[in-house]
Amino acid sequence: MIPGQGQRMADWATLVAAHSAALEAFLHTARQIPPGRWTQPIALGKWTPAEITSHLCESYSVLRAELTGRPGMELRLRPLQRWVLRHTLLPRILASGKFPAGARAPRETRPRPDEWNRGTALHTLSTEADSFVQDLSDRARAGRIRLTHAYFGTMSARQSLRMVTVHIRHHAHQLAHAAESSVSIPHPSL
Repeated sequence: MIPGQGQRMADWATLVAAHSAALEAFLHTARQIPPGRWTQPIALGKWTPAEITSHLCESYSVLRAELTGRPGMELRLRPLQRWVLRHTLLPRILASGKFPAGARAPRETRPRPDEWNRGTALHTLSTEADSFVQDLSDRARAGRIRLTHAYFGTMSARQSLRMVTVHIRHHAHQLAHAAESSVSIPHPSL
């Protein structure tokens, strides 16, 4: 065994377990949302629970695509801007578990309005998330992995797994407020 490999494997298992717990928390919270709220914005100008779920599915899908050699996220910022964000903002997000207010989803991860059935959407999310973690784990064992984030540039396998965990927790927190709220907000497109 390579020195330190056992520790890295244990650390990876901890990251995978944290992601699984975050995914389960999101799925549990999403199932608590009243049926009439599934397609209603969580707040004025915000996405619906269905759109949030679609966004998460798209996020995992684009990352899985990159793992198989297809295009990933398109870089949106200049190299220096990405470097600064990767070395300042990214560590804060990963440490705090919080995204900055007003962060805009990269184009590739924006929701597709084609899946409004909650059961199907949650099944798709669970499948995409589990497949991503399995694909990432397999490829990380085989060698060094770098994935592209539109605003941070290249990220390691560890950073990528930690980021998707923070990301799904962030959206689970949003859904928790929607599940508690009984106020119906009309969707802007209706």
